[in-house]
Formats: sequence, C-alpha cells, structure tokens
Amino acid sequence: MGINGKTVPGIDAGSAAAFTGHRAENLPWRFNDADSACCALRAALASAIEAAYAEGKRIFLSGMATGTDTYAAEEVLLLKRKHPDMRLVCVFPCPSNDPRALRIADSADECLLLNGEYVPGCMQQRNRFLVENSSLIIACYDGRHEGGTYQTLCLAQEKGLRIMLIGP
Repeated sequence: MGINGKTVPGIDAGSAAAFTGHRAENLPWRFNDADSACCALRAALASAIEAAYAEGKRIFLSGMATGTDTYAAEEVLLLKRKHPDMRLVCVFPCPSNDPRALRIADSADECLLLNGEYVPGCMQQRNRFLVENSSLIIACYDGRHEGGTYQTLCLAQEKGLRIMLIGP
C-alpha cells in the first residue's frame, strides 16, 4: 500500500502484536544481514511471530526503524505466505526515505504515518502507539536501561502487556 496508502481505521489490540528492538547500528553485526547472529535473530523473530499467531494474533505492528523493526516486518511478510490472514501494519513516526522500509511498506497491508514531517518526540509517539494498540510486545533487547527499546518496554510493563524477549 505504500507509506501514503491506507491508514488503520481501528486496531483490535487483543489480536495485535508489536515489535520493538535495537536499530541496526546498535546491533553487534550492524548492517551485515549475512552475519550468523543476524540470521539467528531473524529465525527467533519468525518463531516468536508463529507463536503469537498460534495465540490468535493476526495484526503485527512494526515501527519501521532499521534493524529489529524491519527484520520483523520482513519475517511477517514471509509468514503471510503460510498464514494469509496475517496483517502487517507499518507505523511510521514521520516520512521515511529508507529504501528498505519503503519496499516493506509497499508490501504491507496498511501503513500509518503519524506526522507529516519529523517533529521532536515523534519516535516516542510511535512507541506509545505501538503499546496502546497491541496486547503483546515482541522485543529484541540486550538489557540496556536507555534508548527507545527500553522506554517502549517500560510503557508496555506499565500497561501490563505480555512481553516476549529475544536477545540480539
């Protein structure tokens, strides 16, 4: 649908899972998708998505940052071949010019653009949206008590969401 395509009219949080995790530049392999640790993370994400699907989750929300968010979105797109009732919703905090994110958005079921331009706090707004519109968080988290992943997990804990942790 692309970044300027459909928006999400309403998301049933009970049937939705959202992703959070470290950006590519903060992962041990950085941007080397062929690294064995990256491949292991992607396999762990696929397993977590399958488990969420088995629990009745059908909507998967990705915040579309580089790294974990885009890996997870790509895994959802691959699993949609097996489970055509899965929906990928790309939640962009502001317009993106990342070719990978835009390619994923073109294959997504829906895209939501929260702000027409970058504004201070838009990343945190995106993270709150993910937490408020899901009942499960699938997180790639290394335990650091800083950054957007940590803040998103804190929000999820405050709301009482279930969290599936995957180490990078």
